[in-house]
Amino acid sequence: MPGAPQPPSERRWVARVRALAEPRARRAERACFVEGIRAVLAAEEAGLPVEAVLLCPESLRSEAAWDAVARLERHGVPRVDLPARRFAQLSDMDNPVGLAAVVGWAPAALDALDPPPGALVVIAEDVGDAGNLGTLLRTADGAGAAAVVVAGSGADPSHRRCLRASLGTAFRLPVALAGEGPRAVSWARARGMAVVATSAHAERAHWGVDYRPPLALVVGSEERGLRPETAAACDLAVRIPMWGTASSLNVAVATGVLLYEVRRAWGGG
Repeated sequence: MPGAPQPPSERRWVARVRALAEPRARRAERACFVEGIRAVLAAEEAGLPVEAVLLCPESLRSEAAWDAVARLERHGVPRVDLPARRFAQLSDMDNPVGLAAVVGWAPAALDALDPPPGALVVIAEDVGDAGNLGTLLRTADGAGAAAVVVAGSGADPSHRRCLRASLGTAFRLPVALAGEGPRAVSWARARGMAVVATSAHAERAHWGVDYRPPLALVVGSEERGLRPETAAACDLAVRIPMWGTASSLNVAVATGVLLYEVRRAWGGG
């Protein structure tokens, strides 16, 4: 037996969220669906346009989140209350916290990215898991990277899991798309950057290198590493030594190890 019809506003926004599950729709409309208190608060703090805030009143327990909802409503953002069952259908979290939003945000074009002099930039090629990419963005932000360039055919930075894993840092850290890794390397070279690749087969350990700004660190996919043509385009390859049975680190962890070694070498404290 069919359920009760949904209110028009609910139908509209449920359809909008489902449409934004497609990367093509997110790119065309420069919009994304974000879920979680920290991600939604980060979008608000970044001053991004919020199309609508979706919440489950019976699940949302955070006072800070309710304050944010009130602020957004005062600025004319529609509030869409959903019952727990409907909210859970839109969520991909095991335990939905009851807050989400449709936000106007998309990665920049590579040519629009203009890092400052002496910048530290990450180029991530073919990172396949959206959660790993989000953690990489959060790590890059924590280490003071000026930007992250996402290259190849990996996860989409506007994917909801990427945005949630980044804890909203994607909204503050410049993120750009490059079709292929070598193009991203060429972009970095054109801006005077040294380009250092990571490889499990490199001869030099990551701590035996004279890192000088400006610098681009290039990391590859979780399974295959960098494509050969991308690795060949870089100035140097380094490896992170491994002493256990694992042959490599998670890509976000490896990126953190490298970034903080660069910061140490640059006198960060």
